Amino acid sequence: MRFFEFQDSNNKELESVVVNTLNNLRGEADEEGETSEISFPALQQIIQNTGYSMFNYELFKQMYDDSETLKSVVDDFNNEKIILKTDKETEKDPEMNIDDQGSTDVVKKMAKSALKKRT
Repeated sequence: MRFFEFQDSNNKELESVVVNTLNNLRGEADEEGETSEISFPALQQIIQNTGYSMFNYELFKQMYDDSETLKSVVDDFNNEKIILKTDKETEKDPEMNIDDQGSTDVVKKMAKSALKKRT
């Protein structure tokens, strides 16, 4: 195995850990109907505790630029905090509601109703 192949594999694993961590936070916020953000130092500490001691802001930015998966979870970020894409955050964005008939609202209500029945 060549070094760059090992590095790509490591970055994919790290990306998976970051995405899973942020998805957990986003899921909790969605359940509570709240927005969600985490300070970058807090995320850095969580990721470093999982064994990725080299995780830093520059690496996160590089992963964000290269990953559509991470872009689908993160709304905005800087070196101090990360704002996640949540249902509440989507409601604040008028550009997201492009359907004049409101069918997305109906589907969202149906999904929430189904989720409540499951729990």
